[in-house]
Amino acid sequence: MNFAKTSYGGTVEILASKDFQGIPIKVATPETGTVVKAGTPLTAAGVATTGSGAIGILLYDVDTAKNPNAAIVVQGIIDGAKAQSHSGVTYVSALYEALPGVVFRTNIGVQGATGATGATGET
Repeated sequence: MNFAKTSYGGTVEILASKDFQGIPIKVATPETGTVVKAGTPLTAAGVATTGSGAIGILLYDVDTAKNPNAAIVVQGIIDGAKAQSHSGVTYVSALYEALPGVVFRTNIGVQGATGATGATGET
């Protein structure tokens, strides 16, 4: 029996906390390509959006040609900067309003053990 292994560059972790609530969703094939990246806001139809109509944030990268089934975060804390950077989607205010159960942190990794932000010592 022959097997083929395909690597897609690893998994990107957008969660900023281990506690979250997710629900399953079938991701729609995008207009270009077949991969939808983690951090992409999705509508109930599984279509990518920038905010309006979003019901959650895609938890992991999905190749819709291979398996369109996925999970979206509907409640929890995500690393907003990493999610936007990885997905290529710029979040707009309508997204924050549509997802009141999701906290979008942008200052992950800023605080040191003593509360300092790094070499400058600012807090």
